[in-house]
Amino acid sequence: WRLKVNYNFYKWRVWSILAISFVMSLFHRGAIGVISGDLSRDLGLTATELGNVASITFYTYACMQIPAGLLLDYLGYKRISYYGALVTGIGSILLGIATNVTIAYGGRLLVGLGTSVIFISVLKAQTIWFKKDDFTKASGKLSFIGNLGGVIATFPLAILVSFMGWRLAVILMGSICVLIAIIIKFYIKNSPREYGFEPQGIELKSIKINVFKSIREVLKLKATWRNFFVLFTLVGCTTTITGLWGINYLTAVYGVSTTKASFYVAFIVYGLVCGSLFVDKATMIFKKNIIIYPRIAAILNSVFWIYILFIRKGMPTLFELSIIFFFIGFFAMAHIVAFTDINNYCNIENSGLASSIVNSGEFIGSSIISLIIGFILDLGWNGNIIDGIRVYSKSQYIGSFYIFIIISLIGVAVTFIGKEK
Repeated sequence: WRLKVNYNFYKWRVWSILAISFVMSLFHRGAIGVISGDLSRDLGLTATELGNVASITFYTYACMQIPAGLLLDYLGYKRISYYGALVTGIGSILLGIATNVTIAYGGRLLVGLGTSVIFISVLKAQTIWFKKDDFTKASGKLSFIGNLGGVIATFPLAILVSFMGWRLAVILMGSICVLIAIIIKFYIKNSPREYGFEPQGIELKSIKINVFKSIREVLKLKATWRNFFVLFTLVGCTTTITGLWGINYLTAVYGVSTTKASFYVAFIVYGLVCGSLFVDKATMIFKKNIIIYPRIAAILNSVFWIYILFIRKGMPTLFELSIIFFFIGFFAMAHIVAFTDINNYCNIENSGLASSIVNSGEFIGSSIISLIIGFILDLGWNGNIIDGIRVYSKSQYIGSFYIFIIISLIGVAVTFIGKEK
């Protein structure tokens, strides 16, 4: 009994510290939305440049997924998560002191570099510390806790910015990441064996990796592409809204303040939090074919966007919008089963790499969607500038958001990509 308690103590200590780093990871990925107006004014950014400041984090995140997965399989989750939290903090601090768009790009690039390894580090730790049957439950808990970072990046961040300004707020949150990195360095070990226990999950010894063979094996799996595009479509859309364009849409179309806009955008994150609690139940319901859950989610999200943009002409009441945003976030959490699905088909020695490639779908998706929206807005800009910020019309924002219907319908189609025999 005592050994079991001790194992559980260390298991949850490792998991909790890494989960907190994931909270901060989601915060920093989504923080640009609230500070976008101040950032645009202080640095004189166009919509395309603003989109790039947000997207460069996602580009870097996506590009890092293959090397991050390989390094994770080779070096272990402790060292990778330590450097991830540290680099994220440094990048945020750099953004806070940026005097031009180049420095802002550099800061957000470092944020992308750092956050790119944190989520998959937690997944790797779960694979080792948790029994296979508990993996999805732990992933649901991780999403629930992690999405609190997304909540902090909306209304709470807007209040913090109103008190101390965007620069000090960003520097403060970056400093917290540096502190978390120090905690990881001194309070986490790389294996249950270092605490004197046998792992309840699966742990492979570090081995020399045939990089090209591993990549080729993972990319040949239909499950890789099915789950990659599940994240591309489901999470790519929600990240685009919460990370940048949702707040700008609401301030332009509804004429509300940034603080009030962040309040309504936060309903997507509340949906993500609540949706994470349903993931385990959904896995039980659809256990014979778990990809059905993301399919249903993509269908419903398509319906939500058709209602917003076609039926309500891009301007449902704010009450309606908050309810719809909540359910868009709720069903977007269906993407969590993608990690269970890919683990069912890949070799265990490639699990980190496979999860990384699938995980990159979210960030490639949100990068492309953000850029398309920024490009459409700049294409129709009439030269109007207020308080040093480019101003775009209601019709431009509504027109640019039609991309969400297209992406959501693609999300339905990709769930029909076949399974391995």
